[in-house]
Amino acid sequence: MTDTYVTVDEVDQFLVAHPGVAWIDLILFDMNGIPRGKRFRRDDLRDVAKSGVMMPASVFILDPRGNSIEETNRLWETGDPDVVFRMLAGTLCPVPLGDGRRAQAVIVVAEHDDLDPREVLKAQVAALKAGGRTPVVAVELEFYVTKPTANGDFTLNTPDGLTDDPDMPKTFGFEELDALAPFIDDIYKVARAQNLPLDAVMQESGPGQFEINLKHRDDAVAAALDGVLLKRAVKAAAKAHGLDATFMAKPHHDWCGSGMHIHVSLIDDNGRNLFAGEGGAPLFHHAIGGLQTTMCDFMAVWAQSANAYRRYVPKSYVSMTAHWGINNRNVALRIPRASGPGTRVEHRVAGADANPFLVLAAILAGVRHGIDQKIAPGPIAEGMAENCEAPSLPTAWINALDHFDKSEVVRDAFGSAFQDVYTKLKQTERISFERVVTSLDHLWYAQVA
Repeated sequence: MTDTYVTVDEVDQFLVAHPGVAWIDLILFDMNGIPRGKRFRRDDLRDVAKSGVMMPASVFILDPRGNSIEETNRLWETGDPDVVFRMLAGTLCPVPLGDGRRAQAVIVVAEHDDLDPREVLKAQVAALKAGGRTPVVAVELEFYVTKPTANGDFTLNTPDGLTDDPDMPKTFGFEELDALAPFIDDIYKVARAQNLPLDAVMQESGPGQFEINLKHRDDAVAAALDGVLLKRAVKAAAKAHGLDATFMAKPHHDWCGSGMHIHVSLIDDNGRNLFAGEGGAPLFHHAIGGLQTTMCDFMAVWAQSANAYRRYVPKSYVSMTAHWGINNRNVALRIPRASGPGTRVEHRVAGADANPFLVLAAILAGVRHGIDQKIAPGPIAEGMAENCEAPSLPTAWINALDHFDKSEVVRDAFGSAFQDVYTKLKQTERISFERVVTSLDHLWYAQVA
């Protein structure tokens, strides 16, 4: 899978077509899925197309706060060298919000980098394609919309016209969509300009919570990019309307969490769904078996933050075991009500804050492992599925990281360098987070100790 880059001629055509654009954000996505990069003037864009842009290699060892994590041994020991990035073809697009002076392009490493999540996903796609199997995937994302505070601190402050009562969520209603119609219109306006294949939008079950679905693609790397660019589009549209949007996995302990659901199937070189068949093809069942047996290994990818683990609670449509079931939202691996070309798996474990490149890479690694090892799935879970045997997921961050660090499946799929650095990156983040004494510590313990 060789990348193609934006040419000088394409830059010239873009600038002529968009004379009002003054600034272009060149963005990449780090291990956390957070956009990083540089902002260029329009007059400098031709030079970027010719020569690329330099970024320090440490951009892939940043924590969510933007700190380079020296525990990865990839900072001082390496001299933090520059890496050449190029503008990815098809991503130079306007951001049609506000005064229209902004545009963006995605930049990717010009040479292979073991720590680039996009490269990790490309390797999984290539491995499947080598066997005549092309992944078809789609991303669904849930998020909350809030009103910003005067000092910029985040709070869950439901926008005017929306309910703030979690006992009256108006799930699948239209009143909330109507109240935020200009904001939603702008999300889809940005998506059209950036060729993001958005599908339906719906009111979810939390106050100010929504879900947007992306259409299926037979290019998993592009589908992952759709996911991160959708997040950016939602946040930009929110700010344009004086709002904030968050993909935090569990922004309130009493409100619904936000997830990232991934739909996946495999097709052959003729476009035939390899999962299809009476009761599901054998390869389909092996894929499910592989996803079940590797789910614990990749838990640190599904839940990449301290907050993400707060989402795993009973009776929340968030499974804490690697169950699978047909048309059952209580399970981790749901088989939607479809047949023939529509046969697929819906992976429901990841939080909305996770990195789509890594989530998809981990899912495809599980699928490939199951097919290669011909792993049979466990029993089908029905209803609450509490009495159905399946592996329990490590829902404490420290345990999830231990699984990830020791897993041979992870090492085979992601490479030992990525496995080591990601583990150290997240262990350092975990330790830093857990050492902070909060107001809840004082409220619960100060006067009884």
